[in-house]
Amino acid sequence: MPLSESLKNVLVQYYDYCRSNANGQDYFFAKSNGEKCSSDTIYKKFRKMLYYAKISHGGEGQGPRVHDFRHSFSVHSLANMAEQGLDLYYCLPLLSKYLGHKSLAATDSYVRLTAEMYPKLMNDVNQICAFVFPEVKQL
Repeated sequence: MPLSESLKNVLVQYYDYCRSNANGQDYFFAKSNGEKCSSDTIYKKFRKMLYYAKISHGGEGQGPRVHDFRHSFSVHSLANMAEQGLDLYYCLPLLSKYLGHKSLAATDSYVRLTAEMYPKLMNDVNQICAFVFPEVKQL
């Protein structure tokens, strides 16, 4: 399961409190009328949470950013799959698809932080990639 148990519990509480009368609306995080929240609304709420948590914001493009959650999720998911002994050759395309990417190249930027945080994991990935991307010899 890609969600931790504690996050799942919070989302269930949110659903019970805010969305239980949604009548099958498409959006989980929605306005009270069922319409989707705008990205501007989500950004403003995020900045408000940073303020209350006393987390400084480095300015536009400096973060923390809402999009950083996707990066963090990707890195931790890949690390968890490796720690569970799953075959990364099969897991990387699954992670890519889960993120909604159309190629592994699109997922690459999400897992770049992995090298610093999980050097053993990157060693495993490099061993796999040695077979996926053969050595090119000059003539």
